[in-house]
Formats: sequence, C-alpha cells, structure tokens
Amino acid sequence: MKTIKLLSVVLLSLFLFTACDDSTDAFESEQSLFEVDNMASKSRIEKSLPLKATFTVWRAEAPGSQPCDVGFSETMMLKGKGEMTHLGKLQELFMRFCSAPTPEVIFPVNYSFIETGKFVAANGDELHCIIESGQIWPYTGDNPKYQLYFNDDILFIGGTGRFKGASGWAKTNAYVHPGTTDNDGEDPFYTDFFINEGELIIIPGSASE
Repeated sequence: MKTIKLLSVVLLSLFLFTACDDSTDAFESEQSLFEVDNMASKSRIEKSLPLKATFTVWRAEAPGSQPCDVGFSETMMLKGKGEMTHLGKLQELFMRFCSAPTPEVIFPVNYSFIETGKFVAANGDELHCIIESGQIWPYTGDNPKYQLYFNDDILFIGGTGRFKGASGWAKTNAYVHPGTTDNDGEDPFYTDFFINEGELIIIPGSASE
C-alpha cells in the first residue's frame, strides 16, 4: 500500500513538472512571436528614404515687411520652384525667416524660420520644414554669381497627404546671389539650393506613401 502511494506521488510530481515545462515553452514561444511581430510593425511604421533636391528661391516680399523678435533685424519671405526626390517637380515652396548680424561683426549673419516652411509636390501634397538656427557666411568659391553661402540643417516636421507624419533632415547647401536690381530687373536677388545630403522618413500606408 505504501508502495502504491509513493508511486502515485511520483507520477503526480512528474505530471506537474511536465505541465509547467510545457507552459513555460508556450509562454517563451508566444513572447518570441510577439517580439518578431513588434519588430515587423516598427519596420512597417517608418520608411527611411534618401533625399536630394535642386531649387531656386526669390524674394516674395520686400525685406522687413513683417516684424521680428528683439535682436533680429529684418524678415525675409522667399518663394521658388525646383525638384525634390519623392516630391517630383515642385509646384511651390515657401520660407519665411528673420535674420540678424552677429554682434560687433558683419559675419556670420544668424537666421531662423518664423513660420513653418513648405514644399508642395506635383500632386499638391505638402512636406513641411523648419530651420531652427542657421548662419550665412561669405562665399569663398570660384563662381562669380554667388557672394554668400549657408549649409544648415533643415528639419522635416510632417505635412499633408503622403507626407503626413513625415520627419527627417537635409543640409541646405545654398548659394546666394544678392543681385543689383533688388527683386526684379535683369539682375535680381535669388538663392540656389543644391541639397545632396538628406533623409526623409515617411509612414507607409494611411495616406503617407
């Protein structure tokens, strides 16, 4: 009788251990599947794309037509056209910023956006951007057209259509021709951008790709 009871206890213990081991394996398997699914979801959420652009901007209004914060001297609003990867031929682009010389020296000239900028794609979708802080320097190259240069970070901060929720960055790589006839005439002011460094992060699906 004692032998039967002992055998019963051993069998029960073995059953409980096996059940516990199976439960642990099932939990670890479920956790592993969750981690894989989570990684796959993240890869679906964001898509990183290299970005390049070439465009030119002109003054859209006279300098100083809008107020700036204390320490900044004038406002500049620029509009232009060009091309950008993932947007195609730009219908329009818009930038408005305030600038100010560095105290006690002429250069660099500090500037920052006072409104969200935008690039408008061929189909009307907008990619929004901002430059939080930049500096304009004398141009030291060989092209006689340019007198000033800046290469600052432009940040992408969402948009409309397929650029809703977008993010990323680019280097402006911009060359300024101050001109001799202000905004009109044969030699107007303009700035050429040759962006060859940048990353655009979009959200595939849900009107973002």
